Amino acid sequence: MSTITLKNDNFEVVLNTHGAEINAFRGADGTKYVFEGPESVWKFHAPVLFPHVGRIADGFYTWQGKEFHLVNNGMSRDLEHRLIEQTQTSATFELTESEETADKFPWKFSLKTHYELKNDGLIFTTTVTNTDSTTMQFSLGSHTAFCCPRNTDADGTTNADYQYEFEQKEKLTSVILNDSAQLKADEDGTSPITAAYGEKEAGIIPINSDGFGNGHFFTAFKSNWVGLRNKKDGSLVKVNCAGYPYLMVWQGGNGASGKDGNGFNCIEPWYGTADAENTDHTWENKSGLISLEPGKSFTTDQSITIER
Repeated sequence: MSTITLKNDNFEVVLNTHGAEINAFRGADGTKYVFEGPESVWKFHAPVLFPHVGRIADGFYTWQGKEFHLVNNGMSRDLEHRLIEQTQTSATFELTESEETADKFPWKFSLKTHYELKNDGLIFTTTVTNTDSTTMQFSLGSHTAFCCPRNTDADGTTNADYQYEFEQKEKLTSVILNDSAQLKADEDGTSPITAAYGEKEAGIIPINSDGFGNGHFFTAFKSNWVGLRNKKDGSLVKVNCAGYPYLMVWQGGNGASGKDGNGFNCIEPWYGTADAENTDHTWENKSGLISLEPGKSFTTDQSITIER
């Protein structure tokens, strides 16, 4: 495990080969945008989720009669990635199949995570390539945690001074989860099931100390980005979600206690879903999987833009 630092005139980003994860994303003025710890609050910062997103029921699934084992949100975040390209402002990491992945995922694959600093933020993409001889099925997503409130916020700022904001200010559709953050099933056993989210102002989700439990999960949105808005100064941190079928928001830490409260709020674009509460553990029966033919690649973009 090692870290590298990218830097330009506006930002500094610290990346870790463990999980190919952002460990820190700071402005030139010292503002911390991504949660940096402590580990006792949450040991991650901005994990890449592959080949599963969300909860995996009982920690296993089956494929062609064989049992494989995953933790929630997949295996990528817990494994070492190779640094394959690096400049002063960019880096690319790669994870491929190995002895460590053999009991977790049955296919040969390449997962490349690319970061590149720009004047207004960070390009952040992930590309899966099927290097096997059969069609591969997987989910892919991200789980970036943003400081809320931030270390440079005015005294007295709390997480209630922030809100989630969908670009299109659209009425939101919620995917129903049970108390274990699994997909709720209806009386006929069908999942996922959806309902109107019921926000008071379209596309705006207030934030307060109550948090979001195991997460609020959305689908069928048209917005190209979802952001975290500081209502006091108008600043906005945006995450690209164009084309994604699902998006999760979640609050961790103690954001209500002020800028020393180690609070964070996550914006998580996903291709895929958690397991259903009535899952039969068969991989091919999971909802939201991407099917990728041999030799083909699939890229997601969860780039971060800062508007001060």
